[in-house]
Amino acid sequence: MILSGWKEIAQYLHCGVRTVQRWEGEGLPVHRPSPHKRSHVIAYSEELDRWIRTGSAPGTEYPKLSTSLMMAQKLRLENKTRMVELRARLFRLRQGLRDLRAHRTRNLIVAQTAEHPATEQRLN
Repeated sequence: MILSGWKEIAQYLHCGVRTVQRWEGEGLPVHRPSPHKRSHVIAYSEELDRWIRTGSAPGTEYPKLSTSLMMAQKLRLENKTRMVELRARLFRLRQGLRDLRAHRTRNLIVAQTAEHPATEQRLN
C-alpha cells in the first residue's frame, strides 16, 4: 500500500507527524518524488513494516524502535478490546436500568389501581 504524506505515514505507524519526520533522519524508508527537502513524501507499507521489524538504522539512538512500536500497537489493540467490552457492559447496564424502570412503573400502576378501584374502572 502506498502512503502519501507525513500524516498518512504517521497514522500508519501510530505516532505523530514530527516523530516520523525525525525518523526520516534515522533511516525511515520514505521517498521524495522531487529531490527538494520540503517536497512531498510517499512510503510503502511493506518497507515500513520491514523497517519496524528490523529496527532503525545501525548506530541510531533508537535501537529498540521495533520493540517499542510493537508494544505500542499491542497496547492499542488491548485498549480497543477493553473499550468494546466496556461498551457492551454499559449497554447491558443501561438495559437493566430500563427494565427496572419499566418494572417500577408497572408496580406503581398496579398499586394505584389497588388503592383506587374507581381508577381501574375508568382505565377499562
